[in-house]
Amino acid sequence: MTEPLFESTQFRRVCGQFPTGVTAVTAMTADGRLAALTVNSFTSVSLDPAKVLFCLANSSSSFQTLTEAKRIAIHILNQDQEDVARRFATSGLTGAERLDGVRWIPGPDGIPLLPGTPAILAGHRDEIITSGDHAIILVSVDHVHLKPTDTPALSFYQGRFTTPVVTTTE
Repeated sequence: MTEPLFESTQFRRVCGQFPTGVTAVTAMTADGRLAALTVNSFTSVSLDPAKVLFCLANSSSSFQTLTEAKRIAIHILNQDQEDVARRFATSGLTGAERLDGVRWIPGPDGIPLLPGTPAILAGHRDEIITSGDHAIILVSVDHVHLKPTDTPALSFYQGRFTTPVVTTTE
């Protein structure tokens, strides 16, 4: 493999020019271990069957829990939920500690669901594809919840949480 002609910090800054949505991912293993983390590398994959994916650093403290969990939930956050995004991004905490003080309810198979989020996709962990220093985790969606809101989604841009500018035409 050829060495890149740039530094990893430059690559990170270049990728930061693309605004992304912010999600909160939760999971529970069969033995009850919890994962809760903030993810901005999320996308839909397929409508039929319904599948989504997110990327996870191999070095993440949540890596083992998420790769062992049978069910995973992805919560799309709005601009009023930056506190949840920051809490779930706090290093050094377990999934249970990150969920402590955050309102959640048990969903299918006990998976933590955050009812205050505008959209939730939950399902069974599917394939895990290893690529570089990350894993691509596919989720076969079997549970969705939509709570329509006029509050814009929380975004991540140039290393900061932000809110997209929403314009309406009449």
